[in-house]
Amino acid sequence: MPIVDDLVENLVERNSIRVNGTLTVAFVSGGFKVTGRLLSTLRDQKKQKDVLNVEIPVDATVKVGDITIPVPQIK
Repeated sequence: MPIVDDLVENLVERNSIRVNGTLTVAFVSGGFKVTGRLLSTLRDQKKQKDVLNVEIPVDATVKVGDITIPVPQIK
């Protein structure tokens, strides 16, 4: 399938992604919080040219539910 091959070549094989930045992970009640900034660059390897530069702010809170660990009865 030449169409699929061309699509894969153009999107995956010719491009590279570089990600830089900092993330801070802090534990909070019931989970953890991730904050920071990421700088991402999409580069076309064939033309040796940057296609896209993006600055991504990160602000996420992940909640973790109660964890129950069953313990076998000791006799």
